[in-house]
Amino acid sequence: MIEEVSEGLYLVMGANRGRFPYSHSILAVGDAIALFDTGCGAEAIREVTGRFPVDLVINSHTHPDHFSGNHHFREHELWVPEMFADILPDLEAMSLRLAGEGDAARDWLHLVREILGHRPTPCTDRFREGDVIDLGRLRLTALHTPGHTADHFCFLEEGKGILLSFDIDLTPFGPWYGHVECDLGDFRSSLRRIRDLEPRMIVSSHRHPVTSGIREELDAFEAHFDARTMRIAGMLEEGSAMPEELSRVSPIYGVPQSDFPLFRYFESRMIEKHLELLVEEGGAVIMEDGSYRLIS
Repeated sequence: MIEEVSEGLYLVMGANRGRFPYSHSILAVGDAIALFDTGCGAEAIREVTGRFPVDLVINSHTHPDHFSGNHHFREHELWVPEMFADILPDLEAMSLRLAGEGDAARDWLHLVREILGHRPTPCTDRFREGDVIDLGRLRLTALHTPGHTADHFCFLEEGKGILLSFDIDLTPFGPWYGHVECDLGDFRSSLRRIRDLEPRMIVSSHRHPVTSGIREELDAFEAHFDARTMRIAGMLEEGSAMPEELSRVSPIYGVPQSDFPLFRYFESRMIEKHLELLVEEGGAVIMEDGSYRLIS
């Protein structure tokens, strides 16, 4: 389903209701037509191409639920964030970056190749902070908003006060930062940058657009950081532990004892971010064996 959420701006509903490993895509229709992200699934892409003569495809960041359908647009311009543009066609390099090594990387490659059916597609151009997608009636400015990934971008239509926020998605799950490159401080700064913009509408990749209570939604989304840090600190009261050990209890995903290595890897990295924060704040130390212990 494709829904117009503002004049010239359409939300393309992704498969699995836009939940991972899919996402919603966004169409911006002006003098030209731009499609933001292609992870909505093959059926939704067929609906897009059947109704709209897309001119330009843009990836908000290099996550598979946002680039998995790029190969359906091989004859189109494809713009991606500058930082990881060179390795986008190299799935082995992408798996190392996003999932490390071993079973988690194999899971990641299976997900991207076999489940999502992605076929690597080189970009034709790159964008960076401040670049403008000028569609005449719509002008969308690229804003670098790292934290979720190092190369995550939002786009602002300043005249309408509409922010395309992608994986700063304001879902009840809260922020996601399950790679080595992710950074809690950067994520908080990105949220505060968005808050200072005072957008009138936020269109994200995994829920319906937000048009009221935006500041409260942003505050609630950011509050997950502190809540998770407290929860993980509480788990260390039983003794020192490594991130992988704590991930078996699943304080973030809420799926204890999952046997899916990729999710265990993601949750371990998220837990690790909070443990590192506790160390920085003087509340914990790293032991010689790599485990973390609270300072009593």
